[in-house]
Amino acid sequence: MLFNRDNPHWYFSEARELSSEERSEITDKYNELTRKMLTTDFRDIDEQFYGIKPSGDLTEEETASKRKKMLIGAVAGIIIFAGLIIALILKQLLIFGYAACAIFLVVGISVMVTGKGDRIESTSRAGLNRIIGLFMALASLMIILLIIFRGRFSSGEFFILLFVIVFGLSGLGLLIVTVIKAFSGKLIYKDEITATCAGYVRYVSRDQSSNGYNRVHTFIHTSPLFKYSYEGTQYEAVYDEFPVKADSDIEPGQTVVIRIDPGHPENIKSPVTTHPVAIGFSIFMGLAFIGVAVGLGIYTAGGYAAGTKVDTKWNPLVEKINGNNPDLVDITDDYMTENYIDKQFPGKEWYYERGVVTGKEQVEGGTAIELSDDSFMRILYTDNTAPEPGTELLIFYVINEENLQYGIRYKNSVSTADPNKFEYVGTHGAYVMTPAEPTK
Repeated sequence: MLFNRDNPHWYFSEARELSSEERSEITDKYNELTRKMLTTDFRDIDEQFYGIKPSGDLTEEETASKRKKMLIGAVAGIIIFAGLIIALILKQLLIFGYAACAIFLVVGISVMVTGKGDRIESTSRAGLNRIIGLFMALASLMIILLIIFRGRFSSGEFFILLFVIVFGLSGLGLLIVTVIKAFSGKLIYKDEITATCAGYVRYVSRDQSSNGYNRVHTFIHTSPLFKYSYEGTQYEAVYDEFPVKADSDIEPGQTVVIRIDPGHPENIKSPVTTHPVAIGFSIFMGLAFIGVAVGLGIYTAGGYAAGTKVDTKWNPLVEKINGNNPDLVDITDDYMTENYIDKQFPGKEWYYERGVVTGKEQVEGGTAIELSDDSFMRILYTDNTAPEPGTELLIFYVINEENLQYGIRYKNSVSTADPNKFEYVGTHGAYVMTPAEPTK
């Protein structure tokens, strides 16, 4: 890439190695620049913080029109992002899925057409960007089709196929990009020329680890500043991709052989693209992603996931906004059957509904409670845990056939639970008396 002296993110130095004080100085400048960006008009970010000048000589009217369009675009982006958040809060997964896929589809097509990725990158990377954009657009389109035909799959199959699309296309795209980078010397950077090291250019990046400690790691990237001539034109350029290290292996004034893109002579091949460790790791990850996708695809195609369901869990903040308690303990059908029904009434059909305590009385052997629904038999508590009148309960019960003919006291409670502590997540419901059955 051409060396842009107006880019404040790039720090030029004639020192091949940096002392600890110099490293701290570069990091401090980066921190100060980051804080300043937060208080700068976003329409001036490119010019003030990346040294990107407006293309062409624009009149005041053209400049004002461009800034207005940027403002409209930013507002539209904020509205779309807010819509996605609201869709999540309201649990409108369908709306969220369509909107998110549409956004990625548009971005993918845009990158595929323009070849532009980051603000600062070489023009020789346009081909790689187009490949990434293509796979992004393909993934979005396939997920949209999966959502449209979601009725043909169980919830388990749907999520498995979603992973198949994401892992499969990500792995394939990673492999293709890695191979192109590995052979970039023959495919892109075809010409070898000699260049002189005239100094060093560095920039700072950060990455937050996900190991639970939320640590922020700071990295310094370094490239020699090369001076060379190609077909009568003088160039000052740096690697298209900076290695992650604070010091350089090339001495000041040293003459070295570099590979450039003859179509864009300012673009220099980086040693990062052909580093064995980077290539090996990328190929391994690509094959691993494809392997996972193929395995899940075979599992689904074989019918093993048919009828499976996925119980989605929402972020606690979303649950609280919706008035739900994310800390409730789930009661499943299997748990209730194995621990209560099979032990007291093996093989018997059971039901579930909510009820309210209306009375409480001391009887022989414990405390009996009455429920607002007189179809329930009195429930006996042998300890001191009987709920007070007005308390709502989750009630799991079976039917007493002898009392059913009278239409009263035919629901026999097997277990109860506090709805403030437990949540039933199964499929059983209340018993419904059929018209053929007598009611008295």
